[in-house]
Amino acid sequence: MRTAPASLAIAIDPVTRAAIEWLVQEHAWLIDHGRADELPNLYTEDGRVIGIGADKIGRATIAAWAQERAAMTARLSRHAQSNLRLSPGEGGLVHGTLLLTLYRHDGPGMGPAFPLLIAEYEDTYAEGGDGAWRFAERRLSVLFGAA
Repeated sequence: MRTAPASLAIAIDPVTRAAIEWLVQEHAWLIDHGRADELPNLYTEDGRVIGIGADKIGRATIAAWAQERAAMTARLSRHAQSNLRLSPGEGGLVHGTLLLTLYRHDGPGMGPAFPLLIAEYEDTYAEGGDGAWRFAERRLSVLFGAA
């Protein structure tokens, strides 16, 4: 009888994985569809966004950033995300990494069909008392950028 590799012994359960997959995709979808002002709902009260401009600490600061992004109505973006990897953390937290390919165009008309950047998110997710998973921290590191 074959046994599972040790790494599978600490796999995230399918229900939690599905909830976190929804969370990371909803975050991108809200930005890409002009609804970035709804992003604060996806973060814990003391949530943090690191690596996208100035650090944003706390839901109120994230809300101000999200309002600024929502006001960029001439910006078209699409976040293509892949390679989600999850692992359990201490205290019930879950850690994840995710690859982002970002397409963006500012202004009228159609934009170029090449990515603006390729980056990696390092996330920490926390389950709230309401059972919803939220970002405790999102840390973006740019790996490749357009010339």
